[in-house]
Amino acid sequence: MKACSSAKFNGKIYVVGDSTVCDYTVPPQTGLDSGYMPRYGYATQLYNYLNCPPKQIVNLAASGRSSLDFLALPNYATLKNNISAGDYLIIGFGHNDEKHADPARYTNPNKSYTDASVADGISFQYNLYENYIKPALSAGATPILCTPIVRYDRNGGYSGAFVHITEHGDYADAIRTLGKAVSVTVIDLTEITKAIYLADNNAARYFHAHNSCEGEAPCGMDGTHLNKYGAKTVAYHLATALLKTDCPLKALVLANAPAPAMQTDFPSAINTDYVKPEYKPFAPAMQSSGYSITAQGWYGTAMGDLVGSSLSSFKVSEAGGVFTVSAADNQGKICNGADGFAAAFMQTGSGKNFIATAKARVEQVTENAGSGSAFGLMLRDDIYIDTIKDGLNSTYLAAGVIDNKTAIFSRESKSLFKEGNSVRVEVGSEFALRIERNGQKIYLTVADGAQKFAREYSDLQTGLKAVDAEFMYLCLFAAGGITVRFFDVAVRITGDAGVE
Repeated sequence: MKACSSAKFNGKIYVVGDSTVCDYTVPPQTGLDSGYMPRYGYATQLYNYLNCPPKQIVNLAASGRSSLDFLALPNYATLKNNISAGDYLIIGFGHNDEKHADPARYTNPNKSYTDASVADGISFQYNLYENYIKPALSAGATPILCTPIVRYDRNGGYSGAFVHITEHGDYADAIRTLGKAVSVTVIDLTEITKAIYLADNNAARYFHAHNSCEGEAPCGMDGTHLNKYGAKTVAYHLATALLKTDCPLKALVLANAPAPAMQTDFPSAINTDYVKPEYKPFAPAMQSSGYSITAQGWYGTAMGDLVGSSLSSFKVSEAGGVFTVSAADNQGKICNGADGFAAAFMQTGSGKNFIATAKARVEQVTENAGSGSAFGLMLRDDIYIDTIKDGLNSTYLAAGVIDNKTAIFSRESKSLFKEGNSVRVEVGSEFALRIERNGQKIYLTVADGAQKFAREYSDLQTGLKAVDAEFMYLCLFAAGGITVRFFDVAVRITGDAGVE
């Protein structure tokens, strides 16, 4: 492979962005995942396609950050203090700028780059221009804008949030518009990855991080984040796209570099140190004494990605058949990568039909509750007693509310799916919840006053027995700054589900 130019590059290529871009081995990240196929940001693989030593690519991107809250990191100060004439700055934000419920991260995609107003969020374009593009240009460096990569869509549709078009606006198009307005190169990774995924959506699954495996087949897919093979693929297409621009960085692109291939590059994305965890079905002797529950057959737990190492933020209690479940310190979350929550739970045989009902009244919603907050009635595959398990993403169905706005959600084949049912959550809100299993079908219902939402699931028995083949678990749960009182709780076994 040869570079498009033989000129030696002595500068630096700085990169800023979010978790789809960053290097998980450097702060503020805490290291590579311990799962089967860990997350890799695409900037970690750029060195394969540019004619410069890896040390000249300075990856300052940070997981979980938007273009707004990145400004408070030491990484941003490093950029401002060090970028100089002849350098490049690759800018890859978007995923977290979309989080309207989080004012510390949200930016508005509908405002122009000249709009400095802060009502309903600072302008995404303005923030990118004033805090990234202008400083780079002032230092004599060349900025390059990248639109965000798509999120995986199991149905292969690639519209809406999968391509960063939210109810509040189109983030990829905001970047395209900004680039044209200020004459800055835009690498449209949204359209590039969309085209790749549409061409073979099943093959695209293997670009993504996976938490676990079944035999040698990956499972527990993270629909947002890439594995090393996926990161290398995006880096390749970013470099190839540069060749079609007038950006001077294209002179460093290695011409005729081979594209990553499944056969040769996928195996290197597998974590050779991965050990699949053992699981033991719940038995009453395993119950925790930390919860005040007297209702027969019910127990308490806090489990999963608890956003910290303490269980003290999670409360579960019961009196007279009324359960109170709390994650009031903004601990726990239900998100794409993993789940963490508090719950009162009941164990039921995996071969039984049943009807489970409960009413939920919201008692507290903390100031920062929003994305990742959730509560309701859940039917899940496995249960762990007071266990911090960062990669928890087992199969479940939830007749409940997520992100304080969406009714009914599920995790299937390790991926999180949210229905398009809109509700409002505030202190005093009440919801009627129901899960019914009848043979090969499971029915979920959430009623919010005059609104009633329902969803039918079929043939999920295999998924709901992937970890615990003998039992399933009904949970009254809460996560992410929510306290909920559950009352009129009833579980009725209605017979055998039959041969599966």
